[in-house]
Amino acid sequence: MSEPGTTAAVAELAELAKVTPPAAVVFDCDGTLMDTEPCADAARGAVFARRGRAYDDGAREALIGLSMAQGGEVMARLLGGSAPQLAEELAQELLAAVADGARPMPGATDVVARLAARVPVAVASNGPRALLDKSLAHGGLSHWLPVTVSGDDVAQPKPDPACYLAACAALGVDPGSTLAVEDSPVGARAAHAAGMTVLGVGTLTRGPYVHVHVPGLDDPVLHRWLDGW
Repeated sequence: MSEPGTTAAVAELAELAKVTPPAAVVFDCDGTLMDTEPCADAARGAVFARRGRAYDDGAREALIGLSMAQGGEVMARLLGGSAPQLAEELAQELLAAVADGARPMPGATDVVARLAARVPVAVASNGPRALLDKSLAHGGLSHWLPVTVSGDDVAQPKPDPACYLAACAALGVDPGSTLAVEDSPVGARAAHAAGMTVLGVGTLTRGPYVHVHVPGLDDPVLHRWLDGW
């Protein structure tokens, strides 16, 4: 009898094998390439604590994957006050937290380096430009990712497809032949709306907007698939 883990790995590889190797790859940043979610949680927690409120699981679920402006609007509903002021406060907390503690996600450096040697690659993030640049530089990933689109570069953030469409345009590729790599439902929805094939990574990206899924960028099944390109 096959072990459950082995069966799941075989199933994941079979699903990945159905995906035609793409002409380009566009990654999300936060939670996909860079482990910034602990930084984001610390930053949000600080904003909530200043107002005497607990940053709980419900608040986290409401805020994950959002742009700074969207986060400010959600926090204004939860905490009261000015959405732009809350967004700016959160952005400053995040910049400080990223400088202190952001690290590449397991497997991210290897996957980015391998793919950058084969196809055009880019990043499409809901984060502001200053945060995106600092995070990628802090993680040592900027060398492979000269094309980046931040939340500041488009009129509408994810789940709108604008940032993914902008990244594909910058790479000169058709979204329909491009793979998006995402860790959040908000981002997966954006990439799907752009017409891209969506690879979900982690625990939050199973659903109607994700074509294939792996537990992480260090997953052996993902690497076996990449070896077959």
